[in-house]
Amino acid sequence: MTTDARFNNWFTWLLQWEGTGFENDPDDPGGATKYGIDQRSHPKEDIRHLTRERAAEIYWQTYWTAMHCHEMPLKVGEVVGNIAVNAGPGRAAGWLQTALGVVADRQIGPKTLAALKGQDPAHLANVLLERTEQHYRSIANGRLAKFLKGWLNRNRDLKRYIDKL
Repeated sequence: MTTDARFNNWFTWLLQWEGTGFENDPDDPGGATKYGIDQRSHPKEDIRHLTRERAAEIYWQTYWTAMHCHEMPLKVGEVVGNIAVNAGPGRAAGWLQTALGVVADRQIGPKTLAALKGQDPAHLANVLLERTEQHYRSIANGRLAKFLKGWLNRNRDLKRYIDKL
C-alpha cells in the first residue's frame, strides 16, 4: 500500500466489490481475475498468484495516478477511479470531459484538470454515477446480464461512500 490515505481508503472500498479471491468466470470477458485485476487487461501479471500489495501497486499506477484522481476534488477522483477500473480509463476520461463540457479526447491532462476548478464536486460525481449506471444498463445483455445487479449495487454503494467524504 502507499502512504496516500485517500487512495488507501478508496482501495479498501474497491476491494469490497472487486473481491480478493481468484476467479475465472467464463462469462467475464476479462478472464482470470484476482483483486479485480484481470488477465486481459494485465496480460503480463500472474493473476493466480497476485498479492494484495501488487494489486494495490497496479491500481495506484494504472488507475489512480494515471487518471490523476489524486489531483481531482474528493468525490470526483473516487468516482473517476472506479469508472476507470470497471469501464476503462478511456470511458472514465471521456465521460468526465463530456460532463465538464471540454473536448472529449479520452485523456486527462491539464485542460481537463483546469476545467474541474469551480465545479461542484458532489454534483459532478453524481452526473458521473448516473452515466455509469446508463452504461451498465446498456451492456447488460447476453452473458453480461447476470452482472447487472452487482454493478448497480456497486454504483449505489459508491454513492454512499462518496457522500461520507
